Amino acid sequence: MFQKPMRYLFIAVILLAAVLVVLDLYEDGALRLTTVLLVVLGIPLIWLIPYLIAPIIMRRQYRQSAALRDENQIEFDNEAVHFSNPRGHARIPFEEFYAWSETRTMILLHQTEAFFNPVPKDALGEDHRLLIAALEAAGIRRF
Repeated sequence: MFQKPMRYLFIAVILLAAVLVVLDLYEDGALRLTTVLLVVLGIPLIWLIPYLIAPIIMRRQYRQSAALRDENQIEFDNEAVHFSNPRGHARIPFEEFYAWSETRTMILLHQTEAFFNPVPKDALGEDHRLLIAALEAAGIRRF
C-alpha cells in the first residue's frame, strides 16, 4: 500500500477529499451526506485494495496462464535460488533480488517493486527458515 505509485495515489485521494470537504463547507456552510460517506467509507476502501482486488486479479491471471499452473521446483544454496519447470530453468543470484517479503503462507522474492517470485512456505517445509536466513546473510533488504 505504501510503495510507489500507490503511496502517491493514496495521498492524492486524501488531498482531494480535503478539497471536497472545504468546498462543501464554503458553498453550503455544512457537509453534504455524500461527502461524509465518501470520506468515512471511501478512503478506508482504498486501504483494502490490496486485500480485495489484488487476489481477484491474481486468480484470473492464474486461470489464464498455463505457465503459472506448471509444477515448479525450487532449490537454493548460499549464492542463488534455482527455479526449474518443464519450460526451463533459471538461476537468480541473491544479490540480484531487489528485496524479499513474507506473508503467513509465502516468501516473495522481489526482482523489482512489482515483479516477484512467490515461494509457498509449505513447499519448502522447515527449509523456508533456511531460505530466509540465506536472504538475510546475503544482505537482501526486507519489504
